[in-house]
Amino acid sequence: MKNALILLLLFSAHFAMSQNLVDVRKASLMDGDYALQGDVYLELYDDNSLNLRFDTNYLTQTNVFDVHVFLTNNNDYTTPIDTTGMLLVENIGTISGLNYSSGAMTFNLPSGVGINDYGHIVLICMQFGQLHWGDGVFNEIIPTNVSEGTKTEANDIKIFPNPSVNGMVEVQFQDNPQDVLVELLNMNGQVVYSERIVNRQQYFVELNDPGIYFLSLTSDSGKTVRKVIRH
Repeated sequence: MKNALILLLLFSAHFAMSQNLVDVRKASLMDGDYALQGDVYLELYDDNSLNLRFDTNYLTQTNVFDVHVFLTNNNDYTTPIDTTGMLLVENIGTISGLNYSSGAMTFNLPSGVGINDYGHIVLICMQFGQLHWGDGVFNEIIPTNVSEGTKTEANDIKIFPNPSVNGMVEVQFQDNPQDVLVELLNMNGQVVYSERIVNRQQYFVELNDPGIYFLSLTSDSGKTVRKVIRH
């Protein structure tokens, strides 16, 4: 019984301390002197922490030699690239014993860096003359909480965990809504899931694949759209 209570407290603490996503900016990576593809995100959380996250579709060649990831506002990638004024995020090359040639990874950015401080991401191969490995341009902020109802109605809805690791997201309503249309949309605005719920104070939505989605909740009192993410 004691062990079960401890587990319950740890479980509750996990949700109490969990971060909520506030704003997101996305960049699609493009080839430079090497093949590069995938999406990266600047993700701002409600505790003011800011992450740079490479999505699962990030892919480059097998051997990554001394490739540094920078954030910058300068898109002049003439070799050798001048890194003055750039923010060094991480060295992802094999020279440091690492090899992030593909897949997801997340880096915490220094305190004080804002989500709008940099407009570009560039990967530079430092060992071979600061070559232009590849780059991407961040779009404008994607709001994570858009509501067409009142502010009170929007705050009466809790969605967690967000981001989700296993794809399960719980929706909690403060009141028992009589009739709610639940729609899950992808980044292209396509409805990938839809269900109408009645007299439910708690509801679970499954995000089948990693990525960013919009969860739309429509009732007689208005419409609330929240951004949800599966890592």
